[in-house]
Amino acid sequence: MSTRTATLPRMPVVPGVEHELVDLSDGRMHVAVAGEGEPVVLLAGLGQSWWEWRDVIPVLAGRYRVIAPDLRGDGWTDLPEAAITRTRRLSDLLELFDVWELPPVRLVSHDLGAVTALQLTLGHARRVTSQVVLAVPPPQMRFTPDMLPGMRQLWFEEALAVPALGPALLRSDRFSRWLLAHFTTRPLPPEVMDTYAALLSEPSRARAGSLLCRRMVLPELVRIIRGDYRSARFEMPTLYVFGGGDLAFPPAVARRMFSDPATIGRDVRVEILEGAAHFVVDEQPAATVRLIADHFVRSTTVADPRRGQGET
Repeated sequence: MSTRTATLPRMPVVPGVEHELVDLSDGRMHVAVAGEGEPVVLLAGLGQSWWEWRDVIPVLAGRYRVIAPDLRGDGWTDLPEAAITRTRRLSDLLELFDVWELPPVRLVSHDLGAVTALQLTLGHARRVTSQVVLAVPPPQMRFTPDMLPGMRQLWFEEALAVPALGPALLRSDRFSRWLLAHFTTRPLPPEVMDTYAALLSEPSRARAGSLLCRRMVLPELVRIIRGDYRSARFEMPTLYVFGGGDLAFPPAVARRMFSDPATIGRDVRVEILEGAAHFVVDEQPAATVRLIADHFVRSTTVADPRRGQGET
């Protein structure tokens, strides 16, 4: 155990989930795994780690090999946060795919995990057969006046990117709990709040969170605003899911962004999940995993109608 992981909380236990430390070029990546079959990769949000998927993994593991890595700077992964760049997490993920010799995967991402997902799906489309993106807009979007109220809700991303200030904010238990509470429709259970707050405020993870905002999130935001992805299209079936109570991307804005799905990809849909805001997995786990599972069955059937026969 290195100094980067020595002060982390005890690893939560999820029945049926095993844990592996995978050697990469400059350290070890923690990966939670369960099930057998075609690989499904789950990429979590800021500070949430693989544990964000605690209610998703057991369901999907009945059909797939579920792989939930802690990306650089998150969870129990032991990779130096100083090496974070705009695309370093993508490089780590591709290295994991190669070490494990994974065939093309199904992909689910949320929050910061969706940044790495867009880089993977647009830059390495053959590595992904289908994807679900949770609570994050498409990179092809155009900014319009109706988005301004929601954008104001994301002020903290710029604050977290500021050296010294960002890590200090994340180390603050009060700020971490505000961040989790402000973007939900109802309070998270105390044990969930405690685990996430402990992960967000751990010193090395607080430093990493600030670096991720400064070196990955804001540079990608500039690229989106500049229109760098405007002509890109997702080649794989893609489902976007937003919470009906999302403060940054309320339903009217979310639906408007997908008014012409052909500008995003060949097979793109959007779903609004009521009873949730940004943290859809934590707020509505059963409904979220149902949308994920249904999309994967649907996308398999679209790819080859014969493969969908008899599936439930």
